[in-house]
Order: sequence, then structure tokens, then C-alpha cells
Amino acid sequence: MSGKDSMKEAEHFAFRTMAQEEVGGLVTRRDGETKLGELLGTDWRDEECRYVLLGICEDIGPRANNGLAGARNGFEAFLPAFVNMQANRFIDPASVHLLGCIDHLDPDEELNVAGMRERVAELDGLVQRVVTPILEAGKIPILVGGGHNNAYPLIKAASAVLGEAIDVVNLDPHADCRPLEGRHSGNSFSYGLAEGIIRNYTVLGLHRARNNEAMLKYLDANQVHYTFFEDYLMEPRSFHHHLDQFVESSSSPLGVELDLDVIRHMPSSAFSPSGMAIEDGRVYLRKMMGSERRILYVHLPEAAPNTPSQGRIVGKALAYLVHDVISTGK
Repeated sequence: MSGKDSMKEAEHFAFRTMAQEEVGGLVTRRDGETKLGELLGTDWRDEECRYVLLGICEDIGPRANNGLAGARNGFEAFLPAFVNMQANRFIDPASVHLLGCIDHLDPDEELNVAGMRERVAELDGLVQRVVTPILEAGKIPILVGGGHNNAYPLIKAASAVLGEAIDVVNLDPHADCRPLEGRHSGNSFSYGLAEGIIRNYTVLGLHRARNNEAMLKYLDANQVHYTFFEDYLMEPRSFHHHLDQFVESSSSPLGVELDLDVIRHMPSSAFSPSGMAIEDGRVYLRKMMGSERRILYVHLPEAAPNTPSQGRIVGKALAYLVHDVISTGK
């Protein structure tokens, strides 16, 4: 991503805001049409603004978990697809502000696993510092791109602002409750549970072949509610039923996670030819955002495009998902 850093609070990562001119330069204009990028809110502190978009341009979290590189490219793929969506009756552009992104300053630095996990811990602190004022203002941060490692600082910030542990729901083929062995994309939720900042963790759509027995035992021992994708294969309607059950089961504030690994054929950090359709992800977000629960944040990690054609797939998929969040949120 181009542009001048407006704030640098970590040695290897930097947050920078995104000027309206930069956004406008991505808009393809057509007579008789108005695109979202022409009308997005100009200040996230405005009363009309409800959602604050933040890009995360890193893939060191997935790589520290033996995943594929490329998650650093997800936000850059998303941005032109999103700003060129139509500004029409179905979405209020003033309700969303494009804040900027967090960049990894030296993404090609050669590090061993321990070194990468140290970098992830550094990134945790910066993500928490950036999202905390947004949460304190009562806005909903939408994080796009990067690895699932960024769930942990999001949860930590939301819990600190709320003054209590929060509920988290995750649509994901992996439970991401690996051991506390140093930070990476596979242990955000085990760290959150260990630190008492997650009250209830629900993960939907797990793949039976991709979660080891120790992980399954951990989920049982920690009262994590989970479902399997294979059950949805046999009973497709049960997915919608589980979503309805979940949103009606509690009124507690909720963090919403959707790992792009869950979408079949999606260029992602843990690509799979078998999985849910993008439409299932859209239904999931619409059900969560349309519920009576207070949504604290929305997190869309792990898309990992490494070619222009993959970028077009990822960009449009993420744009649809973000549009669903903003257009259906209460």
C-alpha cells in the first residue's frame, strides 16, 4: 500500500490513515452512477458513522503457524472492489469510514519460527492500540485482511473497553486453539480463553480432518460449543438452524469472526477445495448483524491472494461480505 505513515507505534509495523484522494483514485467513474468510494464518511467520529474499516497487511501470523503467505495482500485486493460498489438505497455511505491500514514494514525479513512469533506479539500491541479508541467511541471496527492472529488483540481491546469477558463466534474450519507456544494465527482463541477475556467461544463449520484430537479434547474441556461442516453436508438446512439457535441463545455482546479458509476454493492461508460457499458466509454475517445482539467488531482474515486472478476473487468476495455487514447491521 502506498502513502505516508501517519503513526508508527511499533518497530516492524505501522498504522497509517488513508486520505480521501487515495480512495478516490481507486474509483472508476461512470455517468449516472455514484460509487461508495465517492461518498464514504470523512470522519469516524461523526455521529452518522457506525462502522470503521481497517486493513491489516501482514501474513507473518499465518506463516508463524506454517500457513501459506499472501494474507498481506487481502486488503489491497478488497479496496478497489469495495469502493466501486454502487452507492444506492441499500447502503448508507456515511455510516462507514475507511480509516486506513496496518502495514508490515519488512514482510520479507528472514526469521525462524520463534522470531516470527515475536513479531506477531509486537503486532498484537499495535492492533489493540488502533482499535481501542474506535471501540471506546461505540463504533464497530471491521478488520479486513491479515491472519487470524489479529483476533486476539481485537478480543483483548473489546474486553478491556467493555470491562468484562466477551462472547466470540467464529465460522472456521479450524478451532484456532493451539497451544500457548508463542503467538501465531492458530492460537488467538486459546490465548483469549486462558486470559479470561473470552466468556463463551463458539466455532461453527469445523472440518473433522483438520482438527487434531488434542484440539477436540481442549474444546470439550473448555466448554467450547462447536459444529462440524460434515454435518452440514448431510443436513444442509441445519446450518441455518444452528445460526438461528445461536443468535437467540444470548443477548451478550459479541465479536464476529469469519475466516476465509472456510470458503471452498478461496485463495487463503489454508486453501481447501471442500468447504462452504461464499453464500453461506454471507448468510452467517447477515444473521449475526441482523440479530438483537450488540456486535462489538467484525473480523475477516486469512484471504491470501498471490496472483491478479486470485486478487479479483478475494477482492469481490471480501467486498460482498463487508457490504452484507454494513447493509444489514442494526
